[in-house]
Amino acid sequence: MSDLKGKKLLLLGGIMHTIDYVKRAQELGVHVIVADYLVDSPAKQIADESYLISTTDVAAVVELAKRLKVDGVFTAYLDSMLIYCQQVCDQLHFPFYATAEQINIMTNKDKFKKVCAELGLQVVKEYELTDWDATGRILSIHYPVVIKPVDSGAGKGIFICETEKELRERFPESLGFSKRKKVLFEEYMSGEQVLLFYTIQDGYVSLSAMCDRYSTKEQRGFIKIPTALIFPSKHLTTFKNTDHKKVVNLCKLLNIKNGVLFIEAFIHQERVCIHEAGFRFIGVLVHKIIKEMNRIDTVEMMIRHALTGEMKGYSIKELDIPEFDRWACILFQVARKGKIAKMKGFDKIAAFPEIFGIYHRHKEGGAITQIGTLDQCMSKIFIKANTKNELARLIEEINTTIEVEDEKGKNMLLDSFNPYSF
Repeated sequence: MSDLKGKKLLLLGGIMHTIDYVKRAQELGVHVIVADYLVDSPAKQIADESYLISTTDVAAVVELAKRLKVDGVFTAYLDSMLIYCQQVCDQLHFPFYATAEQINIMTNKDKFKKVCAELGLQVVKEYELTDWDATGRILSIHYPVVIKPVDSGAGKGIFICETEKELRERFPESLGFSKRKKVLFEEYMSGEQVLLFYTIQDGYVSLSAMCDRYSTKEQRGFIKIPTALIFPSKHLTTFKNTDHKKVVNLCKLLNIKNGVLFIEAFIHQERVCIHEAGFRFIGVLVHKIIKEMNRIDTVEMMIRHALTGEMKGYSIKELDIPEFDRWACILFQVARKGKIAKMKGFDKIAAFPEIFGIYHRHKEGGAITQIGTLDQCMSKIFIKANTKNELARLIEEINTTIEVEDEKGKNMLLDSFNPYSF
């Protein structure tokens, strides 16, 4: 019998990713209430209760929480929601894993990179365009250059510009995705990419997983969309010997006591070169990989913290081992813009014993409406394998089995991940 049985949790935001969170809370006996401004958000469809309310209206959310007599309030995946949830919890005297200061730094790319650099971590070079307005010329830039909002997520407003003309054309669009009305101009990095995943429990900072990120090579001018995440990363040992302690120092400097953290980086001169991070769960659902490989349920831990203030249930100091004893992969199906008419082969691969999850961002009848954002990742498949060769064989079989067609019967998928490239 769960010690959380009968407690009430108010979850702010009911996007698709939060379905896992709702289901796990319900398995623990928690009564889950989902609130947001959408009538039919996915998590509302499985919640015990749901309410139509603006989650940025702190006073209204506080009033709702009091009226429903909830035991905790939480949000899982959206940077934009963190500060509002923190304010709600602060007014209700509920636990929340992040402080306002931590959220301010972790949700603003420029501020986060500055702290990283101060601790000796490599960060992607930025260009200061101080003389743009004065001269009408953009000086001291080596193209291509990446332009991105300082405070957006899911790849929105990020563009690769190869000329000054493209930069000027993309600037207003990128700026439109920033609440702070500020964008970064970064050096374009073409090297290997990695992602780091940390769990922090009572001040102990643990590297839970590290993967290599493989991406699309199509779509000129837009950021590369992931086609596969391969665990563990081939750069894991080097990272642990060079920069892991600096990330630990980063968490200690920010006084982070509990929570989950991810960092996105390139490999530059055999070291990580950081470009952004998130102090929250990541939308690609890496917690499922960590649970499968290390037997640590970080979703359960965060639910418990939201309701009790204690991130217990698993000892990450004993269980967290990023050097997995097996291979794992999150395989993405990346689609072109258009309406999805048919999705074939998913039922067949779901029966493979090595597959432990298939998640669809879009389904038949839905549409891909945005290019150059994670909206193009229509599906992700979670795979485990005992050997590298076995994983490659599985990916190849999946690639040849799955088909996605538009209304004219044309293939919608971009080039799939090459299973023999890692």
